[in-house]
Amino acid sequence: MFKKPNPLVRLICAGLFCFGGLIGASFLLSGCEVSTNDNRFIVEQWHKQDLEAHLARWLAVAPTPSGLMLGSFDRRWQAVPTQGGDLTTHSRLIFTMVKGYEHSGDKRYLEVAVRGAEFLLDRFHDPQYGGFFSRVEGDGKVVNAGKNTYGHAFALLALAHVARVTKDEKFRAAALSAWGDINSHLRDSSGGFRPDAPRDFGPSSSLRNQNPVMHMFEALLALIDATGDPRALAGAQSVGNFVLYKLLEGQPDGGACIPEWYDEHWKALPTKDKGGYIDLGHQFEWSHLLATSESRGLPALYGAAADRLLSYGIKLGYDDIEGGVFNRLYPDGSIDRNKYWWQQAEGLHALLVAASRSQRRDLWRRYEQTLELVKEQFIDEMNGGWKLAAKRTCESGRCGAEQPEPYHMVAMHSAALELSKPLR
Repeated sequence: MFKKPNPLVRLICAGLFCFGGLIGASFLLSGCEVSTNDNRFIVEQWHKQDLEAHLARWLAVAPTPSGLMLGSFDRRWQAVPTQGGDLTTHSRLIFTMVKGYEHSGDKRYLEVAVRGAEFLLDRFHDPQYGGFFSRVEGDGKVVNAGKNTYGHAFALLALAHVARVTKDEKFRAAALSAWGDINSHLRDSSGGFRPDAPRDFGPSSSLRNQNPVMHMFEALLALIDATGDPRALAGAQSVGNFVLYKLLEGQPDGGACIPEWYDEHWKALPTKDKGGYIDLGHQFEWSHLLATSESRGLPALYGAAADRLLSYGIKLGYDDIEGGVFNRLYPDGSIDRNKYWWQQAEGLHALLVAASRSQRRDLWRRYEQTLELVKEQFIDEMNGGWKLAAKRTCESGRCGAEQPEPYHMVAMHSAALELSKPLR
């Protein structure tokens, strides 16, 4: 049952009111289709069960005695031989264990998360130049001493979550110090980030990619939650403003997108053959990150940008017939319609956040539709976990035989369960 919008909402929906070009025809104007119901459409029990299944399996296989987290397993949960320690994977699994503790109260998750954070500081951290090595062995031997910005974003995310849960000043200080190193040594002159650098953070020349920027923004939101430190808030706003005013590309219909790859001056790569494309899953991911940033003290304008990105993602990247999020959109207008696990998790995450903000029934419908797609085509009933891709992609031989690590699913399920709590 839907209620009529109030007169101001009717005025907005009629197109007689706007606030600059950024809001335009965005999903911020969600009063055009408002439900009186709360979040009753969230399938809480399914999210709870799938989250607990993920957590239990990864707790059983990922931790090692040294504190290093392993993330490469085949479909039968057998570890891939000779895998070392990867900064990104290790840090994502620390995040997973923190969420496991918060969800279950089981101290085993917290113990593993803390051991992982200590390994991160003892073995991955570079004592000479600061920052974190890209890859180490279980005994701490450095395999790749380079500095990878994507990995640094997840190291910051992991430290922030451990600091928030433990209240331990050591981890709080380490998280703020990590952001200081990142901000000082990996930012570029445009306000974005270099994707990588040598061990001493010396000059590097490479194309730019929005993905490390997005996850740095995510990590800074977690750092705000953990510390409340003005440096975290200022950092998140500086990254958010860079994205809104440098990367965001408005569309004639009021939507907006963020391309994936750029030259060194942050000009989007123009054609498919030159490496240019829009990652459709990232439009949904940016949407929920920006939408939840206002509660941390960031500008309301970020929520308007979130709505525009979701509008674009749904229009060009969502399968309204079978549900789910497609892979890529190229500058020539062609679409890679493969569906992989992480895009479905991020699509669900964004739809949950946006629908909960607006109670738009069309967003809840897409949430329900994508949930059915995941249940039917992604859940591995035989082995547990998720499959890497939807049925059609797997049948074409582009599926892969490994287990996708749990970061995207755990974040999505955690958001669903948080949103499903009774409104206060």
